[in-house]
Amino acid sequence: MAEPSAGTTERRLPEHVTTPLLTLITTRSMDEDYAHVAQQRAAAGDVRPQVARPHWSSVLAIAALGVMAAVVAAQTDRQADVDELSRAALIEQIDMRSDEVRALQRQVVELTSSNADAASRSTQLQGRLDDIQSRVRRAELNTGYSAVHGPGVRITVDNRPDVEVNSEIRDEDLAILVDGLFEAGAEAVAVNDQRINVLGGIRNTNRAIHVNGRPVIPPYVVSAIGDPRTLQARLLQTSQGQEWFTLVDGLDFVYSSENVDDIRLPPAPERALRDVIELDADASSGPTREGSSP
Repeated sequence: MAEPSAGTTERRLPEHVTTPLLTLITTRSMDEDYAHVAQQRAAAGDVRPQVARPHWSSVLAIAALGVMAAVVAAQTDRQADVDELSRAALIEQIDMRSDEVRALQRQVVELTSSNADAASRSTQLQGRLDDIQSRVRRAELNTGYSAVHGPGVRITVDNRPDVEVNSEIRDEDLAILVDGLFEAGAEAVAVNDQRINVLGGIRNTNRAIHVNGRPVIPPYVVSAIGDPRTLQARLLQTSQGQEWFTLVDGLDFVYSSENVDDIRLPPAPERALRDVIELDADASSGPTREGSSP
């Protein structure tokens, strides 16, 4: 292939070939758009520059937006005031409720302390009441004014057949047996279900024996509550017991005894006190130190 000579003029390339592609697109796209619009206006015979006029709908829309913005702003201001008032009222209510809660908590503490004190006093009073009731039961047992039951000894005594009057069992004989049983450790004694206590007694009225003022007939059943393992043996060791068994042998009483697992004795009949003297009073000091009961 022949090469061009050195004197030949170098042929220049067109501008759209040498211009960068991005610059060319940006420039020509805008120029061609404007040129196209200008050609259309020239063809229509309108060579005056066009001035953009706003449309009435746009004006109305802008005005409506402005009014709405103003209304929203005003409502926002008013709502801010209302919210501030509501917040202040809520804070005040919270403070009031907090004071009430603290007052109630103090009341709870005071009531809890008061309940604890009342429970302590109730426990102490219950202890005193139990002690008093126990003392009352012991006093009723010792005085014979309460029904009792428990293990003990039952002794049956009777006159032998065709006994002479002078050899019959008398009140003083039964009294010796009862005294011996108490000395031997008996806790309660009854003769024919008549409970013996300090205000009762065993008396003869002619040939009949009366216990607590009520007649009893033979056979005489003497029931004593106590330890059945030792009661009869200890009875033999007492002076009254020895005297009693001397009478049994000498007067030939019909005598039998047995240990019983559960003996039930009724209370003694109540009697009105006629005179009472204080334990620490001097009986010879006169009526000023004596009390009386109907």
